[in-house]
Amino acid sequence: MKKIVLLFFTCVIIYSQSIDATMTIYKNGFALIKQPVSWSIDNESSEIEYGTLPEGIRESTPYLNLSNGKVLNQKLNKNLFSENTLFKKSLGSSVTITTIDDEDQFGTLISISPEGYTLQARRDVIYIKKNHVKQISLRKIINNPRMKPVLQWDIFSESNNISGNLVYMTSGFEWNAVYRMELLEDGSATLIPEAYVSNNSSVAFNKLKIKLVEGALGNNIKNSIRSNRRLSSVSRDNEMGTQIGNESSLGDYHIYNYPERLSFGSNEHISVRLYESRQINYSKIYVFQNGERKQKEEPLEIEFQVKNTIDNNLNIPLPQGRILLYEYSDTVLEFTGEDNIKQTPKGETLTFRAGRSFDVIGKRRVVNFDRQRKSEEASIEIIINNTKDEEINIRLEEKILGDWVIKESSNNYIKKDVTTIHFPLSVSKGKKAIITYTYRKEWN
Repeated sequence: MKKIVLLFFTCVIIYSQSIDATMTIYKNGFALIKQPVSWSIDNESSEIEYGTLPEGIRESTPYLNLSNGKVLNQKLNKNLFSENTLFKKSLGSSVTITTIDDEDQFGTLISISPEGYTLQARRDVIYIKKNHVKQISLRKIINNPRMKPVLQWDIFSESNNISGNLVYMTSGFEWNAVYRMELLEDGSATLIPEAYVSNNSSVAFNKLKIKLVEGALGNNIKNSIRSNRRLSSVSRDNEMGTQIGNESSLGDYHIYNYPERLSFGSNEHISVRLYESRQINYSKIYVFQNGERKQKEEPLEIEFQVKNTIDNNLNIPLPQGRILLYEYSDTVLEFTGEDNIKQTPKGETLTFRAGRSFDVIGKRRVVNFDRQRKSEEASIEIIINNTKDEEINIRLEEKILGDWVIKESSNNYIKKDVTTIHFPLSVSKGKKAIITYTYRKEWN
């Protein structure tokens, strides 16, 4: 009988290639594939199959539309070979395990755990840790092991050459917006909106047309990939980075259509443009957030705001994603921060924070605190020290819970909501600002 030998220092990854497909990629990790297909058949009633499928294909979604034939029935075979399945089916079988010290252990496989294997030898029970295993030998024959899903159909056609389109949903594909923003000291910037697209499947696509959909289509779909798949280390930002999508509405969502076809290999990442780069203006403010009895001293957060308006050379849908900031130092562009951003519709303001300022320090202390059985009163002092060589704008955010009133305040404030007040102020270069206020809370 033939022997199966599993070596733990090698791995084989089988890739297949799709040609001329169209792929619509969503933010939930799934994609809709529209694949042209064709076959040559000998009889009117025949069996055909298609095996260039990602392993994350959703079972209920494949649909074959033939232009000159009729589909009688369809079957999806996802009974794929895996080491885990092989070992589970081999419980009770004889095995030989070679350790990393080149010692052979013979016995019956009686247990498998995430940490190791248990063998029943002639006189002993032997436990071997997985990280000590070099090779496992099983006396088995595996007939036609299947490494990838296959769709099979019974069809009827009067033509010997049939063609059509296969449509299905699959996991393993995702995209995210990446914004690169080059800041200038005069409050202007260059905004470069891109999409970072990933193919985490085992299928390569040639002459692929891609579309990207921005929006949450529902939270009942979960992205799942077989956990025992080995990923290649191949990754690239390819030459398609200058291709720009055509944005349009898709019901309640937005879709970006890329007219040029491209190659998209397994475990590769590509970057394409959402829009052409834009010259925009931004505002910057330093934020110090605190609440009630908190006392601290720390650098202030740096908050940026960009108006998504016509006047600011935007007024475009801005997908959810990540924004990266760059600034010039002696004519050299340097990275200076990043943040996640939410979807920002036309006419709204994009707000994000990136890091803390080395030269703007906030100090907060509770000067007095008096708590009675049905009331509470506290006096707060906040000091902002601006050691930068420029005047800056500050926003102090104070959180106060419960039923409160401000009794005294050295500066004007804005009540943002039931729990938050803002102190907006400007601090000249090399100066300090001191703000004091007293709040009182009462309850029954």
